[in-house]
Amino acid sequence: MARVAIIGPGAIGGTLAGNLQRAGHHEIILGGRRKSPGVTLTMPDGHRESVGPVVAAAPPDMEVLDWVLVATKTYAAEETGRWLEALMGTETRVAIFQNGVEHRERFRPWVPDERLVPVVIDCPAERSSPDEVVQRGSLKIAVGAEGHGPELKRLFAGADDHFRLTDDFRTAAWRKLTLNSVAVLTAMTLRPNEIFQDPAMQAAARGVAAESVAVARAAGAALDEGLVDDVLAAILAESPDGVNSLLADRLAKRPTELAARNGAIVRIGAKWGVPTPLNALGVAVVEAQIRAEEKVA
Repeated sequence: MARVAIIGPGAIGGTLAGNLQRAGHHEIILGGRRKSPGVTLTMPDGHRESVGPVVAAAPPDMEVLDWVLVATKTYAAEETGRWLEALMGTETRVAIFQNGVEHRERFRPWVPDERLVPVVIDCPAERSSPDEVVQRGSLKIAVGAEGHGPELKRLFAGADDHFRLTDDFRTAAWRKLTLNSVAVLTAMTLRPNEIFQDPAMQAAARGVAAESVAVARAAGAALDEGLVDDVLAAILAESPDGVNSLLADRLAKRPTELAARNGAIVRIGAKWGVPTPLNALGVAVVEAQIRAEEKVA
């Protein structure tokens, strides 16, 4: 049995908590912005698992933790860092279940590099209410085969069988970022996936994804140009009324992960001398829209 804290009891954090609870091997604490009795996860097979309570501060008498799983949004690094300052023991490891390719960079101020475990997670899940999460599909996790990656895999033993160790985490992370990159087009237009029925928008999506592939390759990821076709195929396979997380945040006027997604493509592209005009345009337009909304508010 391990002692595990999960910071960010939202869709992903709730899914992680429910799956670990169902495995039945661990002591779990949930940390969030507000106290609540807990989070209930409904899994694809209909099974429901409740985990809780959710605490708004680390308990003063808490025993030393084996793991902290970070499931907060990328823009909440400072807030998450305060949790880490309170939770970290000398041997505590931190697994980062976030978007983007800059997992380590976000948390180096609080955690030694050798105890950070970047994770790529792919799981369709959503909050149906503040304390209810619905998991729509398999919990797919990829983590590096080196360092503490195998230990994290063992933590999930019995929770899910879609956990993959990879010798090339960089490529796995860039692949997911590239698949996510085209969401900037829905954020710009404030429209769901139906926009990709338009051939012109399909061409724009291909351009955004192609820039991401070029930057990834310059940064050392082994992505093939054929991934651009996969990105477009994945978009067209989704429901036309589907809303990705970036668009959902825009529609709800919440902070977004734009900086960690398309913003990272632009920043890292500049570092390696790779042009990213479409991603830069997307970032500029969405940021301008947000500033305009803030002025009206």
